[in-house]
Amino acid sequence: NNNNNNNKSSYNTKTITKSNNVFNDSNENEFTLIQNSKQLNEKLPSQFDMAATVAASATVAARGLVQHGSGKAEVDEKIALGYFYVNTGNFAQSIEMFTDLIKRNPNLKAAYLGRGTAYALIGNLDTAIRDFSSAIKTDSSCADSWKRRGQALAAKGNDSEAIADISKSISITSDDDSFYQRGLIYFKIKNYRLALSDFKKATELDSENKLYWNHLGLCFNAIGNSLEAVDAHIKATKIDPIFKESFANAGQAYRDYGDFKKSLIFFEKALKSDPNYAHSFYLRGLAKFSAGDHKNALSDFQNAIRLDPSMRDSRHMLGVTMHGLGLISKAIKEYDTFLSSKPDHFAWYQREIALFVHHNLDVPCSTFNIDNELSPSFKEAWCKRLHPNLIAQKIKKLPNLKQSIKDVDLNLTFSNSNNNIINLISSAKKIGQLLQLNSPGYLENKRQHKACGLAVIEIAQTLRRVWKLENDNQFYLDSKCRSINVNKKCESFGWRDMYDIAVRWRQYSEPNDPVWWVDLLSAEQFAEGFGSHTPMVTGQTHVVRYYPMCPRALSIMKELIIEQTNLPQLIKSRVATSSTYKELHDVMSRDFWIVTPCYSISRPRHILEGTRLTIQYIAPEGYEFSIRTPGTPPRWEDYDVEMTFVWNRLCTEISCSELDLEKVSDLILTLTFYWYNFMPLSRGSAACGFIALLGMFLALGYEINSQVPKDQQVDWEGILSPKHEQFISTISSWIYPARQKSNILDNLMLVSEAFPTIRKMIEALNFD
Repeated sequence: NNNNNNNKSSYNTKTITKSNNVFNDSNENEFTLIQNSKQLNEKLPSQFDMAATVAASATVAARGLVQHGSGKAEVDEKIALGYFYVNTGNFAQSIEMFTDLIKRNPNLKAAYLGRGTAYALIGNLDTAIRDFSSAIKTDSSCADSWKRRGQALAAKGNDSEAIADISKSISITSDDDSFYQRGLIYFKIKNYRLALSDFKKATELDSENKLYWNHLGLCFNAIGNSLEAVDAHIKATKIDPIFKESFANAGQAYRDYGDFKKSLIFFEKALKSDPNYAHSFYLRGLAKFSAGDHKNALSDFQNAIRLDPSMRDSRHMLGVTMHGLGLISKAIKEYDTFLSSKPDHFAWYQREIALFVHHNLDVPCSTFNIDNELSPSFKEAWCKRLHPNLIAQKIKKLPNLKQSIKDVDLNLTFSNSNNNIINLISSAKKIGQLLQLNSPGYLENKRQHKACGLAVIEIAQTLRRVWKLENDNQFYLDSKCRSINVNKKCESFGWRDMYDIAVRWRQYSEPNDPVWWVDLLSAEQFAEGFGSHTPMVTGQTHVVRYYPMCPRALSIMKELIIEQTNLPQLIKSRVATSSTYKELHDVMSRDFWIVTPCYSISRPRHILEGTRLTIQYIAPEGYEFSIRTPGTPPRWEDYDVEMTFVWNRLCTEISCSELDLEKVSDLILTLTFYWYNFMPLSRGSAACGFIALLGMFLALGYEINSQVPKDQQVDWEGILSPKHEQFISTISSWIYPARQKSNILDNLMLVSEAFPTIRKMIEALNFD
């Protein structure tokens, strides 16, 4: 999120200035007089300007317009002058002025407020708090004193005390700024509901303050209401047509919602407002990267660093983008620069992966598997993002860069003589688009589409030879490229070998994600049950992609609690009537999870462990409602039996002299159903499952000519269905009518021959 207040945990100077106007807000003419004299501050200490300032202070003091004034013109003149020093940044002079006033008038509230404000603005928060406390002791009915102390406490990180003080201020005088200040604290501690309420109240009291609308937008986006966030940011930009921060925030909200084109429009508006706005370059770079436009993302990250060399996140993403494009030596240089200032960051793992890719750029992928090459402990640590020091000494150090191994050529183009490759990539783009979900939160990623399309085609080409659907007596699978556990003997091509193809493309197309087979992590972690974790709700945030699954998941959870537990009937009745995850957690009075059943097709009456629907309380006032799928050895063996059974039946059916398309199609969906309940990868199981599904149909000579229906997610349909028949019923309703006879494979060269190495794979992904 892009916070317009560039102070994060520091003191809010803009608010202090607003709250500390020399005049009462109703006296516009006098306010203008002092504002005009403020503009002369850069020329101080000119005798002429100082004289004008003193004269102005005397005027407002004489008229009794000094905020928190004493009523004595001589004293109030000095208070006004002290306020002026604070508002113009002359803190030492203001402190000296207010200290002298306090010596003469120990109970002068205005002097404590003015000096406390000056101390706060120079970072001396403890002294500021003491002064504000003195002001409260002098007059406990002064809302300003409570608010200022609350601000100072918030700047120190004493959030609960700060909230109490500002709440006290609001109880005395409900002004817009107090609601805004309290909202900022709630926002910082991620109590978004209360922050949202305060920001709304602030906008009701002052609808022309752009900062209020900006933070309201940030809050909406934080809870997952991206489109409402956009509306709020647009209102902020109508107040200030060059409010770059809100333009950028609107762009970010659209990106989170999954609307790439609209996000770019608002990032452009931010940069039009300020062509040197580094943060907008960074956010636009993230959007382009997420959309698979790595080449243009590269220039945005470079521009962000050029404008602000201290932007570490841009430096990191520059390295990741170069890594993805195959500019490995440059990526490692950027990783090294980034890690020099943040050595505990997970970029260390990405650097190690980049180094591995460098040394294997031109090694045939058929001769190795990265899952077997890298240390299980390394992979596990990357998944958990552990401190690099915990693992660096435990793994074999990779050799340094070799000058003889060149980076991937970004300027490479495929000439007319490479028509076969161009046709292959073009076909992959078309097929890959089928993976795009028409649901909120999913950006259209053209790079991932290309990778998925190539994986689909390679799976189909491989299966045609495995299933002997074409004459090829030379098919051979090198055991070195298999991810199958080396201790497990498996001679024939199995279900895992097929998914290996999808996994390989997923691993090399996105260096930002640790995609591994869970059983190839460390033995200890595998035994403990490392697995996938997908939140629908986290804290007070409704996760844009997955929150739509919440009602169905909650309904299933309630049914399973009633069926599987021995709770008293009264509790079960309350479970049945719970309408939210919060209510259900209240009924259960604890964090808990329930296992969904997955009924076996190979073993009648046997039930496999599905996923774990989990509800946990998360402070402040939030919950995590998620699915957690552990990958323990017993569970792995259970699903391996199921996957192998369905795979063998599928292969048997395909070997029949006459193909029964409906039966084979049902088996493809059944295999996919168990894959989604299995969730055997650290990341990427959803995409790899659908890639394999499309690949199996294509191997049979059928393309799917329809995308997934709006708001449907195939993996969730599998996860939330206890039986494969239910999954088949849902998915077949749209996928079977979309089967279209195709001979596309007859005209395509083998993916494994066109792109046999990591270098060639990256070149294909880079090709536009």
